[in-house]
Amino acid sequence: MSATKKPYAVRALLIKDEKILFIHHNFRNPAMNDKWTFPGGRLDAGETDPVETLHREMQEELSLDVEVIGQIGVFYSRANLDYTIFGVRPLGDIGPLNADEIKDVTWLTPAEVYEWHCREKLQFGFEMEAVSAYLKQFPWP
Repeated sequence: MSATKKPYAVRALLIKDEKILFIHHNFRNPAMNDKWTFPGGRLDAGETDPVETLHREMQEELSLDVEVIGQIGVFYSRANLDYTIFGVRPLGDIGPLNADEIKDVTWLTPAEVYEWHCREKLQFGFEMEAVSAYLKQFPWP
Protein backbone atom coordinates (compact mmCIF):
# COMPACT_ATOMS: atom_id res chain seq x y z
CA MET A 1 0.00 0.00 0.00
CA SER A 2 1.44 3.33 -1.01
CA ALA A 3 1.89 6.01 1.64
CA THR A 4 0.28 8.58 -0.68
CA LYS A 5 -2.80 6.56 -1.67
CA LYS A 6 -5.26 5.55 0.96
CA PRO A 7 -7.50 2.54 0.29
CA TYR A 8 -11.12 2.95 -0.67
CA ALA A 9 -12.12 0.81 2.32
CA VAL A 10 -10.88 -1.62 4.95
CA ARG A 11 -12.22 -5.00 6.02
CA ALA A 12 -11.47 -7.29 8.95
CA LEU A 13 -10.93 -10.98 8.54
CA LEU A 14 -12.02 -11.62 12.12
CA ILE A 15 -10.82 -14.99 13.47
CA LYS A 16 -12.10 -16.82 16.53
CA ASP A 17 -11.80 -20.57 17.24
CA GLU A 18 -10.58 -21.20 13.65
CA LYS A 19 -13.72 -19.63 12.19
CA ILE A 20 -14.15 -16.37 10.28
CA LEU A 21 -16.86 -13.80 10.92
CA PHE A 22 -19.10 -12.81 8.02
CA ILE A 23 -21.71 -10.08 8.15
CA HIS A 24 -24.94 -9.60 6.24
CA HIS A 25 -25.56 -5.90 5.57
CA ASN A 26 -28.98 -4.29 5.39
CA PHE A 27 -29.16 -3.64 1.64
CA ARG A 28 -31.47 -1.37 -0.30
CA ASN A 29 -30.68 -3.37 -3.45
CA PRO A 30 -32.71 -6.64 -3.45
CA ALA A 31 -30.04 -8.33 -5.63
CA MET A 32 -27.68 -8.11 -2.64
CA ASN A 33 -30.05 -9.65 -0.07
CA ASP A 34 -28.21 -12.98 0.11
CA LYS A 35 -24.63 -11.59 0.02
CA TRP A 36 -22.17 -11.78 2.93
CA THR A 37 -18.73 -10.27 3.54
CA PHE A 38 -16.21 -9.28 6.20
CA PRO A 39 -17.00 -6.38 8.56
CA GLY A 40 -15.45 -3.00 7.80
CA GLY A 41 -16.09 0.08 5.73
CA ARG A 42 -14.86 3.12 3.86
CA LEU A 43 -12.37 5.65 5.12
CA ASP A 44 -14.18 8.85 6.07
CA ALA A 45 -13.06 12.24 4.79
CA GLY A 46 -9.94 13.23 6.70
CA GLU A 47 -9.08 9.65 7.69
CA THR A 48 -5.68 8.54 6.44
CA ASP A 49 -4.79 5.61 8.71
CA PRO A 50 -6.49 2.36 7.58
CA VAL A 51 -5.89 0.70 10.97
CA GLU A 52 -7.65 3.54 12.81
CA THR A 53 -10.55 3.24 10.36
CA LEU A 54 -10.66 -0.50 10.97
CA HIS A 55 -10.92 0.02 14.75
CA ARG A 56 -13.65 2.65 14.25
CA GLU A 57 -15.63 0.38 11.94
CA MET A 58 -15.41 -2.58 14.35
CA GLN A 59 -16.81 -0.37 17.11
CA GLU A 60 -19.55 1.10 14.88
CA GLU A 61 -20.73 -2.19 13.37
CA LEU A 62 -20.03 -4.78 16.05
CA SER A 63 -19.36 -2.82 19.30
CA LEU A 64 -16.06 -4.69 19.40
CA ASP A 65 -12.42 -3.92 20.12
CA VAL A 66 -9.97 -5.99 18.09
CA GLU A 67 -6.30 -6.94 18.02
CA VAL A 68 -4.77 -6.50 14.57
CA ILE A 69 -2.68 -9.56 13.67
CA GLY A 70 -1.42 -8.10 10.41
CA GLN A 71 -2.30 -6.84 6.97
CA ILE A 72 -3.34 -9.63 4.66
CA GLY A 73 -3.22 -7.59 1.48
CA VAL A 74 -5.05 -5.28 -0.88
CA PHE A 75 -7.90 -6.86 -2.80
CA TYR A 76 -10.17 -5.51 -5.51
CA SER A 77 -13.95 -5.78 -5.59
CA ARG A 78 -15.96 -6.58 -8.69
CA ALA A 79 -16.31 -2.77 -9.07
CA ASN A 80 -12.47 -2.52 -9.06
CA LEU A 81 -12.35 -0.68 -5.72
CA ASP A 82 -9.39 -1.42 -3.45
CA TYR A 83 -9.94 -2.90 -0.01
CA THR A 84 -7.13 -3.34 2.50
CA ILE A 85 -7.87 -6.44 4.55
CA PHE A 86 -6.43 -7.08 7.99
CA GLY A 87 -6.42 -10.25 10.05
CA VAL A 88 -7.86 -9.47 13.49
CA ARG A 89 -8.90 -11.21 16.70
CA PRO A 90 -11.78 -10.08 18.92
CA LEU A 91 -10.97 -8.63 22.34
CA GLY A 92 -14.30 -9.57 23.86
CA ASP A 93 -17.77 -10.46 22.71
CA ILE A 94 -19.57 -9.03 19.70
CA GLY A 95 -22.56 -6.80 20.19
CA PRO A 96 -24.77 -5.10 20.22
CA LEU A 97 -24.81 -4.96 16.42
CA ASN A 98 -25.51 -1.72 14.59
CA ALA A 99 -28.97 -2.72 13.32
CA ASP A 100 -28.99 0.13 10.77
CA GLU A 101 -26.04 -1.51 8.99
CA ILE A 102 -25.89 -5.17 10.04
CA LYS A 103 -28.74 -7.62 9.53
CA ASP A 104 -26.95 -10.72 10.82
CA VAL A 105 -23.55 -12.32 11.49
CA THR A 106 -22.26 -15.87 11.16
CA TRP A 107 -18.99 -17.72 11.76
CA LEU A 108 -17.70 -19.91 8.92
CA THR A 109 -14.87 -22.40 8.59
CA PRO A 110 -12.59 -21.96 5.55
CA ALA A 111 -14.38 -24.94 3.93
CA GLU A 112 -17.75 -23.21 4.43
CA VAL A 113 -16.33 -19.98 2.98
CA TYR A 114 -15.32 -21.97 -0.11
CA GLU A 115 -18.81 -23.46 -0.35
CA TRP A 116 -20.40 -20.00 -0.12
CA HIS A 117 -17.92 -18.72 -2.71
CA CYS A 118 -19.01 -21.48 -5.12
CA ARG A 119 -22.68 -20.64 -4.44
CA GLU A 120 -21.96 -16.90 -5.09
CA LYS A 121 -23.11 -15.86 -1.62
CA LEU A 122 -20.11 -13.57 -1.04
CA GLN A 123 -20.49 -9.86 -1.70
CA PHE A 124 -17.28 -8.57 -3.26
CA GLY A 125 -15.67 -11.57 -4.93
CA PHE A 126 -12.37 -11.32 -3.02
CA GLU A 127 -13.41 -13.02 0.21
CA MET A 128 -12.15 -16.53 -0.67
CA GLU A 129 -8.87 -15.13 -2.00
CA ALA A 130 -8.41 -13.16 1.23
CA VAL A 131 -9.09 -16.25 3.39
CA SER A 132 -6.52 -18.23 1.38
CA ALA A 133 -3.97 -15.42 1.74
CA TYR A 134 -4.63 -15.26 5.49
CA LEU A 135 -4.09 -19.01 5.92
CA LYS A 136 -0.79 -18.82 3.99
CA GLN A 137 0.49 -15.94 6.15
CA PHE A 138 -0.92 -17.08 9.49
CA PRO A 139 -1.37 -20.89 9.38
CA TRP A 140 -3.66 -22.47 11.92
CA PRO A 141 -2.22 -25.19 14.16
